[in-house]
Amino acid sequence: MNSAAADTLPQSSRPEGFVSGWLAAGWGFGSMATATMLNAPTAALLFFLVTLVKLDPLTVGALIFVGKVIDVLTDPPVGALSDKTRSKYGRRRPWLLGSSFACGVAFALLFNVPDMGVVGTYVYMTVALALFAITYTAFQVPYMAMPTEMTDDYHQRTKIMSWRVVFMSVGNVAGGGAFAALAKTLGGDRAGYGEAAIYFGAFISLAMFATFFFTARSRQTVATAGQDEIPVRQHIDCLLQNKPLLILMSTKVAIYLGVFASLTTALFFFKSVLKLDETVFFMVFAAQMVTTIAFMPVCNWLAKKIGKKPAYLLSLTGFCVVVATWLLASPNEPTPLLLARALLLGAFGAGAHLYGQSMLIDTFALDYQLTGQRREGVLAASFSFVEKMCMALAPFIVGALLSTLGFNKELGPTADQSPSAVIAIYLGFIGIPILCQIASIILLQFYHLTERDLDVAKAAPDS
Repeated sequence: MNSAAADTLPQSSRPEGFVSGWLAAGWGFGSMATATMLNAPTAALLFFLVTLVKLDPLTVGALIFVGKVIDVLTDPPVGALSDKTRSKYGRRRPWLLGSSFACGVAFALLFNVPDMGVVGTYVYMTVALALFAITYTAFQVPYMAMPTEMTDDYHQRTKIMSWRVVFMSVGNVAGGGAFAALAKTLGGDRAGYGEAAIYFGAFISLAMFATFFFTARSRQTVATAGQDEIPVRQHIDCLLQNKPLLILMSTKVAIYLGVFASLTTALFFFKSVLKLDETVFFMVFAAQMVTTIAFMPVCNWLAKKIGKKPAYLLSLTGFCVVVATWLLASPNEPTPLLLARALLLGAFGAGAHLYGQSMLIDTFALDYQLTGQRREGVLAASFSFVEKMCMALAPFIVGALLSTLGFNKELGPTADQSPSAVIAIYLGFIGIPILCQIASIILLQFYHLTERDLDVAKAAPDS
């Protein structure tokens, strides 16, 4: 029976582990908020602080790095606390509700930088980045722990994650392209970016608040007996037993480092190299993400046809090849060619997003079979740790490249930079992502976890 047909049946008649399309979409809706909150600063903050606030790129990269380190340090305690939370709303949803308003405010503060002098500005940004990090963690870690609780079914997890990718793609467009385009419409100066951040902050808060209500009927689990007394060392030992999770997290290090380096450099590439404005940047980004959404049914079909891992490898390889074609782009690039590249990136990116997320939740399910403990919060925190370390390193690396190779922050955003500065932009936007994608493809060869493996692990305690 397919998911569409099962959606029409009464709850009692649905297959075990079934998650309705409405509930899967309701949970996935939160990814629109987290992707917006994540991608707008990744794409625009370094550009904003260097070209408009006129701060040193290396120092800004270091500040962003420190903010993310704070973010990383909060992941384990938030994950552990959400595992232990007891309420009528379950373990995770109270965190969604409590952090929604704070996330929107923290986002707005990043781009509303008061004129406090150089030292005062650095202090302000340090505090703002720390607040941003803590509020994002408070929502993201419990949120990402929910899918494993919602179902034990191998393919239903792919269905849930497909909705995450759909809404995440919308958030990617909003954060990665629409935010900068709106800021340009509002003047393109510091005030324009500040006003745009207020609007986007309100959008983030409302979307997170809505996710709390949309997931009211999700299945809830409780901590197993004695789980609160498990020492940190034992949690780490159990984590090290889960080889598929460790391998998948290693591939994520490579993938995310490349993705965030590219996204951090994207505005520099479009404006300084291609001489295109934020409107074209948004158009290309939107075309890529619309294609990603459109390819979700194809990706779900392909995963069932050839398996998640082979489909993932195919997607990563195709994405890597298309990224390399940016080397051929020039200021005279025809718009149809830009859009064709965006469509291909969207098609391969759909699989790269979906399979990685779905396989990650499979490793969470394996953890429960291996340990008998409901540690989704701790595991989500571990994954969030990897994601945020890459988010921290990428701007730092790009900022160091720009500073070392002579990027001139005093020039206008579309002015010609020195040849060495242009090389730095190419390395951040194309070179680092390609090398990282190749590393992830190599690492993925060592990943082995199929539906049959999970079934065997599930049956093992009873055998």
